[in-house]
Amino acid sequence: MLAEVLADRGDWSQVMPGVRACLFSLEKSPLHLPLRLEPLHFEALFCVAGTVTLTRRDGSALTAGARQVLLLTDASSLSAAKAGTSLEGVLVAVDARSARDSLETLCALLGGLSLDTEQVRRWMASRNGCAVEGPSTWSRAVFANLDCLPQSEQARWCVWKSAELLYLLSAPEGNALNVLPVPALDREVVRVLGKTRRYMEDHLADPLTIPALSRMAMLSATTFKDAFRRLYGLPVHAWLRQRRMERAAELLKASGRCVKLAVLMGLTGLEPEPAKQRLEQAGGRLRSAIDACTP
Repeated sequence: MLAEVLADRGDWSQVMPGVRACLFSLEKSPLHLPLRLEPLHFEALFCVAGTVTLTRRDGSALTAGARQVLLLTDASSLSAAKAGTSLEGVLVAVDARSARDSLETLCALLGGLSLDTEQVRRWMASRNGCAVEGPSTWSRAVFANLDCLPQSEQARWCVWKSAELLYLLSAPEGNALNVLPVPALDREVVRVLGKTRRYMEDHLADPLTIPALSRMAMLSATTFKDAFRRLYGLPVHAWLRQRRMERAAELLKASGRCVKLAVLMGLTGLEPEPAKQRLEQAGGRLRSAIDACTP
C-alpha cells in the first residue's frame, strides 16, 4: 500500500532477501493511498512525522502518528487510507515468502530464538490486518535510538526492530504491547458519532466545542470524547485541527490565496505573529502561504 506510493520516491535499500526499507518524506499531502497489499506481504511504517489514517468499512478509524509504528498485513477491511500533512519516516516492506530464510537465519544467530509467524498472523487477523504500536516503552526506545543513528543506518535499524516486534507479537504475552483490543462501541453510539462528525465536517469554520457537540450526540462530554477517539483514532480537538488544516490546504490549492484560512484553522482572535507560528506548524503546502496570510 505505502510501498506502492513510495515506489519511485524516497531512498530504498534491499536490507536482506525479501526485506526492503525506504527513508522518505512526502511533501505533497494530504495524499490518498491505494488500498492494495499483495498476499503474504506486510508493511511496517516507523512514523517520524505526520499521520496516516485508515478508515474501516464499519466507519471506525485507526491513526498512526509521530513516533508510532503502523503494521499492515491486509487492506481488505479498509474503505480509505490517507497520509496527512508532511508524512515522514521509514517504511519496511516484507515479502514473507522470500524473507522466510532471512528470518530463520536471524533467529538462529540469536541462539535459536523461536518466532511463531502463525501466531503473528492470527494476532493481526484479529485486528483486521492493521494495528498501531505505541506510545510504549518499546516504541520510545526505538525512536530514541533512531534519532541518534546516521541516516545510512536507519533503514537497517528499522528492519531489525520490525523483526523484534514480530517476535514480541508471536509470544502469548505479546498483548503487553499498547495495542490491546477494546470493547466494540455500541451501534447507536457509532451512528450518532457519524452524524456528529458529518456536522463537524460541514461547519469547520464555526466554533465547535465539546459541550455543544456532546449535547448534539446526546452523550456525556466524557463518553463523547472517549468514543470519538476510539472510533476515529484522534481526540476531538486534534481531529478538528487536522481537518481544518487539510481544508485550508485544499482552498489554497484551488484559489492560490488565503481564503478565510485563519477562520478555518481556528486562529481567529490571535495576533498576527502567533497566527503565523500556528500556520508554520501546519507544514506542506501551507508553508508557502504563511507570509501572504499575515501582515
